[in-house]
Amino acid sequence: MSEEPTFERFLAAVRGTNPFRSHRITDVGGGEATVESIHKSAFTRLVRVVQDAAKEPISIGALLIGAPGVGKSHLLARLFQWAGEDRATVVYLHNILASPERMLRYVLNATVSDLAGHRGSDYTQSRLYTVLNRALIRTGALKGRKMMTGPKEIEARKEALARLGAKIDPQSAVIPVLNAFLTGTSHASLGDASAEKRAQAAVLWLSGETLGPDEARLLDQAAGEDGLALADDAAVERVLHVLAHLCALAELPLVLCLDQIDNLDAEAVRALMSYAHALLDRAKHLVVIVSGVKQSMLSLRTGEVIPAAAWDRIAERILELHMVSPEEARAILEGRLDAALSGFEEKEIEEVIAARKRDRLFPLGSAWLERRLDGVQELRPRDAILWARDRWEAQQDRLAVVGGKRWLKEWPGPEDGPKPPPVKLEDVIDAEVKKKLVEGTTRRRLQQASLPPDEDNLASLTHHLLARCAGKGASTLLSVEHATAKKRGKAAPAHHLVAKEKRADGVIVTTGVTFLCAPSGHGARLPLQRMVEDTKHTDKRILVTDEERRPLRLGGAGKAAYDALCKLGRQRFLHLHLDFAGHAELDSLVGLLGAARSHDLEIEHPRGQYRKVTEAEVLASFERQSLLLAHPLLRELLTEEIVKGGGDSTPPPAWDPQQTREHIMAELSWRLGLMAKELAQIFASRKKLHEKRFPEVWSHIKKTAQALHDEGHVHATATDDDLFVQLRGKK
Repeated sequence: MSEEPTFERFLAAVRGTNPFRSHRITDVGGGEATVESIHKSAFTRLVRVVQDAAKEPISIGALLIGAPGVGKSHLLARLFQWAGEDRATVVYLHNILASPERMLRYVLNATVSDLAGHRGSDYTQSRLYTVLNRALIRTGALKGRKMMTGPKEIEARKEALARLGAKIDPQSAVIPVLNAFLTGTSHASLGDASAEKRAQAAVLWLSGETLGPDEARLLDQAAGEDGLALADDAAVERVLHVLAHLCALAELPLVLCLDQIDNLDAEAVRALMSYAHALLDRAKHLVVIVSGVKQSMLSLRTGEVIPAAAWDRIAERILELHMVSPEEARAILEGRLDAALSGFEEKEIEEVIAARKRDRLFPLGSAWLERRLDGVQELRPRDAILWARDRWEAQQDRLAVVGGKRWLKEWPGPEDGPKPPPVKLEDVIDAEVKKKLVEGTTRRRLQQASLPPDEDNLASLTHHLLARCAGKGASTLLSVEHATAKKRGKAAPAHHLVAKEKRADGVIVTTGVTFLCAPSGHGARLPLQRMVEDTKHTDKRILVTDEERRPLRLGGAGKAAYDALCKLGRQRFLHLHLDFAGHAELDSLVGLLGAARSHDLEIEHPRGQYRKVTEAEVLASFERQSLLLAHPLLRELLTEEIVKGGGDSTPPPAWDPQQTREHIMAELSWRLGLMAKELAQIFASRKKLHEKRFPEVWSHIKKTAQALHDEGHVHATATDDDLFVQLRGKK
């Protein structure tokens, strides 16, 4: 049980958390405090774009640009929150990386994954299920029948969707599969396990996956020799067109947000923008928002990475965000403080109420902000938040020195605290890189649907990282080729990647890497057979599977091929079982390089001065910290040595898990949100644990908060190496 809020609890909160630690949006669905007056005009225009696409059979491209830190992702987060109030269906896509010819298919995969969610057993809670039912209600297709889940009502919905589909999908290519999802999900909610499998098969097909004979039969279709899948890009587009039209009929127009596309390589940008252009030209009721740093986006345009025709279509509406005024900067800080301290004011902690009456910027201080803004005409929101972060830390330092009563009595205290000792530039970069990698991996962990299992995405991420290491440093890697990037019409290659390494004895070793995320044994058969047959081009073969979400499934022919590979011995064949964290870590590494490339990664060095970190500096930090070598797949291809797999050997915590869950929920019951670190500090204090055990406690609290997030009890947001945790529904 939580203790009653007291002044001492307030002091503990000041010591243990910092509401200004996060200066960028990592989760558009989070509940971070926003100020409606900031960029109000741009937000109003963005909302109008969505409303226009909902009313008229048109599709609209919108380009959102501005300097780093000016608030682009915050604006998209506000749009997401606005849409969540029964207004639109916003899909946020970030770090979209695939080989150019499969880019559209990966966009579809990520979109359907986002709409359906990654937990197949609970599709009734998905946005896709909501859209289909609302479309039937809003169009009157059900002819007055109530939205119930009895067998007759489910059959009525099936017939209604078929009638509706005749108008928007005259070829009946997509609607029958959506009907399988709708009816399968409805029957599954009544306890029909086979119906749940039918809904899952429908989601796989809609995502662009290849189904085997068993899954195809669930959809009343037949699988050919190569399985059942969307045949080409036109078929992929058709699925997106039908989804957009259904969203419009449900009065929840579909909005695809492609954020920070300038983080991608030129080839990926060109492919993504070409597909976005085609979608906008041929779809109806669709909005595509492309966001990036202004300087980087203009360079992509002038360098013709984005063709003129594509630019004109995606930039049909241009929204440029500018810096904010000093008054707006103050409003941003007040908003964060209101969110952080309101719980103490509501619980009538007299000291907090009195201090906030004297100065709404307590514990930062209005006088402090006036000094910082002296002579400043405009600034980035990120700058104001960074200033506040440093000021909060200074107050934490003084509080630690003088104690709570004296700190409050003498507040705001001396203007300048002791100057911190100088820190080497490399150390600052390394610390920031490590924090952002943890943040990126945790963000994907909390939003698993945003990173669906995908072979080409895994191959592209791995190639992106290895290509920057070939022939450099202590790496044994000489070259790496992304074999899937060849022209169409040729036979499928045996491997996604082919790497050449030079051993210490001078021998050149060629390694083929195949990624396999097939949902069925049928899908695994041909890739495994191609690996077996590749006896001339490679010395070693590596099979990488998604052990957590798509463990290897084998039919008869697939098992024979797999057994043949295993007989080659461990020096010639390695099956590397990758968990979700391994996939997310690859994504986070690539994302960090992209942020540096688009000039959107900054550090503070020396104190009070901010500078951008270059891509070369990030790579150098990777090498200093052995971050690439820490990943089992990358290490295998950079060191020419076998990596032994293993599970998590960390012993379970010595605390009752249910007790930890109750601790988190109780603490959040009267606060708008807490950092996991602060929750851990309170927990450790109550348990009277030695400070040496704090890292263990912190890790335990974060894991428990992630579990509560997955179950829908709390909302957790990745912030550097920590989590910001809120009760669901609290703003």
